[in-house]
Amino acid sequence: METLIVKIKNQDKVAFTKELLQSFKFLEVIEEKKTPLSISAKRKTALVKAFKEIKLIEAGKLKGITGSDLLKKLRNEKI
Repeated sequence: METLIVKIKNQDKVAFTKELLQSFKFLEVIEEKKTPLSISAKRKTALVKAFKEIKLIEAGKLKGITGSDLLKKLRNEKI
């Protein structure tokens, strides 16, 4: 048995593609369930994004704020 992975680019064609593949008796369609990211994966993603933003700020392509402005903003936020 051989396994093929099909990625459907157009979301509107997902149902059609599943129905088409299931119509072939010699194929077994196994749907992959997407699992939510774990907390550590979310943290890693957030850190990667933060470092990219820092590089953009250092390059002058993104405007940053000072630490004191950040603290003022956090103090004014209602919890």
